[in-house]
Order: sequence, then structure tokens, then C-alpha cells
Amino acid sequence: MPLRVKKATCTGCKLCQLACSGWHERCFNPEKARINVEHDYNEKGIHIGIHFCNQCNKCIDTCPENAISSNGKWILVDRNLCIGCKTCSKTCPLDAVRYDSEGKSVICDLCEGEPQCIDWCPKEVIYFREKKTQAGRETT
Repeated sequence: MPLRVKKATCTGCKLCQLACSGWHERCFNPEKARINVEHDYNEKGIHIGIHFCNQCNKCIDTCPENAISSNGKWILVDRNLCIGCKTCSKTCPLDAVRYDSEGKSVICDLCEGEPQCIDWCPKEVIYFREKKTQAGRETT
């Protein structure tokens, strides 16, 4: 089930990033999160952009080292195989690939099925949406 976001109701509080980094990195640091909330201020006011993995698997198909896979529920990155070539981020349509301090790919793994970003979001902006199938083809 991929994550979905109601961008129009997001306040940009970044609690999702704190939850993510707390769960995965054991520290509250938005820069280490697998979800990214950006603020852009312009003449029309504030624009909030949210970058997150929707489990499209394009990174899996393009990784030259086969370091990225899926267990059918979420994306997995094998740190031993990842060479930090950034092919996955160039392929990602949602700008959802991050890199750790060693230059290895970091991609949302849905907190192994219990996404903390969903639990921590005070506005219920982030939610699961099941993929529907039509004639054996996945759609969202």
C-alpha cells in the first residue's frame, strides 16, 4: 500500500520528518528523514511541497547493482550492495531518494509496515491508499 498525501491540508509542521528520523535514525533530525517537507515562500504566500516514496518500484528497475528490492509491501535497500551511484534518485519521479552519511541510498520502507509519519501527523495529511487491480494490472 503506497502512502498518499493531502497536500492542500498540510501545514508544513514537519512532524512526519521528526517521526521518520526518530524511528530510523534514533534522533529527531528532519534532514535524516525518508520523507521531505519543503517550504517555498512567494508573492502568493507559502507553498508546501512533500516528497515521499509511493512504492512505484522504478528505483528497483534501474539500480545497476540490484541493491534495491521490494518484499511486496515496501522498498528495501541492501547497504552492502549500494554503491551510491544515485541512479535511483535520477529515476525517482517524486524526488524521494535520500542519502546517508556514507552516500548510500535511503528510501522509505514504510517503517516496516507501521509508518510513523501517519501516526504522528496531527492533520491526518498522510494516509495509506491500497492499490487496486484491473485485469491483473496495478493502479493507484
